[in-house]
This record gives sequence, structure tokens and C-alpha cells, in this order.
Amino acid sequence: MDSIKQILGRIFILGCLVGSLTGCNEEDRTPLSGERMVQVQLDVHTRAVDASTGTPTAEESDLHSLRIYAFDNSGQQVGNLNLTDGLDTSNPLLMDLKIKAEPTEQSLRFYAVANEGAMSTPGNEKTLDANTSETELKNFTFTKLKTPTSDNGLPMFATDEVTINTGNTSLRTESGHEGHYTLNEKVNFELERPVGKLGVFAAKVEGETETLTVTGAKILKEGTRMRNYLFPQTDEVLKQIVSKEAEINLALVTGGNVNKALSENISDEERKNPGNYTPLLEVPFYPFETPWGSTSWDTPGDERGAVLQIDYQFGDKTNTGLVYLPRIERNHYYAICCLMRNSGKITVEYVVADWNDGGNYELDFAYPTYFPIEPMEGADYSQPTVYYNPDPDSDEGTFKARFRLTAPEGQEWQPTLLNATPADYEITVYQSGEQGMQKVEPPYVASSSDYVIKIRALKSENVDRKVELGIGYIPRWDPGDMSLLQINWASGKTIWGGSNDPEKIVISQINPTTVNP
Repeated sequence: MDSIKQILGRIFILGCLVGSLTGCNEEDRTPLSGERMVQVQLDVHTRAVDASTGTPTAEESDLHSLRIYAFDNSGQQVGNLNLTDGLDTSNPLLMDLKIKAEPTEQSLRFYAVANEGAMSTPGNEKTLDANTSETELKNFTFTKLKTPTSDNGLPMFATDEVTINTGNTSLRTESGHEGHYTLNEKVNFELERPVGKLGVFAAKVEGETETLTVTGAKILKEGTRMRNYLFPQTDEVLKQIVSKEAEINLALVTGGNVNKALSENISDEERKNPGNYTPLLEVPFYPFETPWGSTSWDTPGDERGAVLQIDYQFGDKTNTGLVYLPRIERNHYYAICCLMRNSGKITVEYVVADWNDGGNYELDFAYPTYFPIEPMEGADYSQPTVYYNPDPDSDEGTFKARFRLTAPEGQEWQPTLLNATPADYEITVYQSGEQGMQKVEPPYVASSSDYVIKIRALKSENVDRKVELGIGYIPRWDPGDMSLLQINWASGKTIWGGSNDPEKIVISQINPTTVNP
């Protein structure tokens, strides 16, 4: 899979290794003469984006279902896997393949489809099943995304062509797997979204005294697309897709008032930062990919390129602005930052990352790579507790847990108690070094080594108080906005007792006499 050029590089969200299948497929897998049954290990990763205020990162990255197909060089299906309920995120998947015994090295093509229920073609619904062919997969299309995203997620896909070595296997002897071979190599998938993502932001020039209100935003019909392919296509194929018969109205934040103001003399970096603008969209918009577009926001490009129309009012004066978008690519995020003036003049930056061309801002669905908070050895995921201990050199009564965030390089994170002050509880962070486990000071940055977070109660009178632990980070593309990581989420559910919030771990302060009577 081609890597995407962007400032954040290739980043895997959540280290999301999707679960272990403990048994073989239910269908009869007895190999015929000249065939060999093997099992292949599959690692599946997802990428997501958390841009500006209101972006539902969890909804964009959740796995509701997963299908994986494997085909040989003749196009013959040699294996498929379908998982829906109870997706486990702790171990590699195991998938049965029925392949030829010879030659020893064989090339197989793998296809992964996640959240197929998010795709719809009203009036001509299409479905995937165990018999779906490789050609049908390549040509699979949809005309709309089902909403809300929280119910269905976003569709995701991945492909990989792998040369497997049937000689590099281990024979299995356990009950139910007799005669099966497990390949000693893994197949890795990085799931991407087949659609783009659009964010729209606005600010008025500093000194403008009139109220600025955005009253409407829409994609003009010429730049819309009737359908979208699940798997990537050539530009020639994409150019055959016709436009919709009507424009697409975007859902605006209630009221549409623009509160942010920017100086005319700000730096390019500040002008390109979505955090300096008011977000306009109530919910994200996921445009279908299009090969048409413009090379400059204020210059019409291809006739079928996407055009964003923004209607706004400065006081009693009504204006309309047009933003000519670049080609829309799958799995890319486009942030459109509009600086508006009472004169009717608009300055636009397509800003998300490093603008080498001075105009386009493109970012793939990237997110920190991290693991949920884990208990220390000998502990479990029961609701954490702390109690007051006057001895600052003792760990008795403290809560300790492991946390690891590995990418992107230099990404900073911060543990925080969301409903308590430093006067009530102390947070310290440790990391293994040459001298053993050492206390480290902020900023805490991405590392391949585990951190240990310790929370100490500082007041005896806080018995029965419950506090919420979160891990905050500032997205590289939105320095003005702090977001929380899903430190309490795995296998599609919360994992720590006492909390139903995937972003928070609840810690209860108890009376020490209940522990040491």
C-alpha cells in the first residue's frame, strides 16, 4: 500500500491489533489431494484523525465488523474470515487458507473490509459474503454513508500481496487443528478510509466590529460524485463517475457565529492553524474521492472539481464566497481556513500540514499510536483505589499503572485528573532507564518504553471522593486544541471497573482503615 505524503507520516492508531480466533472456520476445511491447509496470522491496524473541536475520533476508528479475503494468482478464493461481534483487540487473527501443496512459495492477494454496514446504495443494496469474488471486491461501490457514524463507523479497507512460504510452517497437533500448519510469518494490514474528510473554519479580521455569521455551506452539485469505490481505482475509472443531481448542504454549528479574529499581519504558520479559527461544521463531512480539482482556492479548476460555497453575513450585509477545492483523495483530511472581511474579501488556506506549494493542506487520518492503560503486575482492571498515606516515600495507598505511546516521534502527552486539583492529588511519571525506574519530568513524549503513572492522595478528608484520570495530547495539526486518548477502551468496550467512559479511568479514595484495620 502506498504511503501518504504528509507531515505526520505513517501512524497506526491505538496499536489496534484485532483479535484472536481460537478455533478454525466452521465450514469443512479438509484439504483435497494436492492441497495443504495452513493458518496465517494477520495484524490489522487502523488510522483515525482528531482535528478540531467536535471531531468524533472514536467513532471514526471503531471496528464494528471485519472481513478478510485471500485469493491466489488464478483469482481463486483460498480463504475468508468474517468477524462481527466480540472483536478482540489483543492478539493477531488466525485465518485458515486452503492452498496448493506446491510450489513452496506462492503469491496471495489479501483484501480487508471493515464496517461494511456503513456503506449503502438505496434501491440497489449490495452485500459482501463468503462467496464474493476478487472482481466483485475490486468493483464494489456505494452511494452514501449510513448515519450516525456512532452506529456503523466508517468503511475501511486494506490490500496486501504476500509471498508465503509453505515450507516455513509449524505443524499443529492440538485437538481441532490436527493436520493444520501455521505459517511462521504474519500478514499486516493498515486499514484506510475510502472517503476524504472535510473541515471548514472561519475567522474575521481583527478590528472588524460587525457580527460575522455563517448562514450556509454547501458543495456545488458539479463537484459531487454519485458513487464511491471501496477499493482504489485509476483516474480513468474515477472520471466516469457522474455528479449528483443536487448540491450537498453541510450541517453548520448552531447559530453559525464566528468568534475568532485574526490580525492581517499574522505569520503564515498562524494563518494555516485551524485552532485559530472557529469550526463551522456540526458533524464531519466525508466527501467521495474525485480526480478533478483546482490548483488554487480562488481559481476555477476542472469543470467537475469540488467547489465549496459559503454564505455569510457581516452585520446586515450578505455575502457569498466560493472556495475551489483540490482533487479529493481517499483517506485525506482537508481543513479549509477562511479569513473574512466586511468588504466581502476572503482569504483561504487549505491548511493541515506543511504546505510545500503554499496552498494545499492534506493530512491522512493519522492519530497517536498508543496502548490503553494497563495494571501493574499482580493487579487487575478492578476500579482503582487510593488512600491517604502521610509517608511521601511509600507507595502504599497509591495507584500505579503502565502506559505507552509510541508515535508520532516527539508527540507529547500529559496525564491529568479532570475533576481534582494538584492540592488534592499528586501525579508523577516514571520510566525505565540505565539506573532503573526513574522519575521523569514533563513534557512526556512518545517512546518505545513503558511509562508508569503514579497517583497519590494528599488529603485524608477526601475519603469517598472519585476522580477521573485522563491522558491529554495536542494534535500536531491543531495546536490550539487538547484532546483525550481512549485509555479505557479495548475489544470494543471499557476495561477498567467503575467507568463507562473510554477516555477516563475513575479512581476512588478509600479509608485506609478498610485496607489496614
